[in-house]
Amino acid sequence: MPLKIQIRYRSGLLDTAGNPAHAASFIRKRLILLDKELLADPAEHARILTHERFHFVWVRLGNRLRLDWERILQNEANRGARGEAGWSAEWRKQKLTERHLTKRTRFWREYCCESFCDTAAWIFTEAETELTLAKRWQAGRKSWFSRHIVSSRMPTIMGDR
Repeated sequence: MPLKIQIRYRSGLLDTAGNPAHAASFIRKRLILLDKELLADPAEHARILTHERFHFVWVRLGNRLRLDWERILQNEANRGARGEAGWSAEWRKQKLTERHLTKRTRFWREYCCESFCDTAAWIFTEAETELTLAKRWQAGRKSWFSRHIVSSRMPTIMGDR
């Protein structure tokens, strides 16, 4: 039985590039760190916490579902889709090149993970504060989540049972 995910709060979190960050996840430690300032904004707190929790889902999905999610994103890229479900994925998407997609680089795979987590946060919290993805692409992502990420599986995937 997996251990529960610990959630802690700190001020002044930084990402790996040294930029201010709202949160960080440590999968092996089963730990999420959130910026204390999020406590003052319940909607943003929920969105960011959901995003971070879905990093734990991503690692438990398995290769088949992760590759299936990648195909969704590849299809969007090949058809010129712009925007994303959150800034974490969007800034990465803006830096993608054809090489990233064709070679499945680490940067591409990190984008896929962030896109998955941003999409989950948008779907499960209904927060559209950072949503820039066109409606035609939103429908495909919602459909994928409804087929593959069902609520009855969520506690097991996220380690809450």
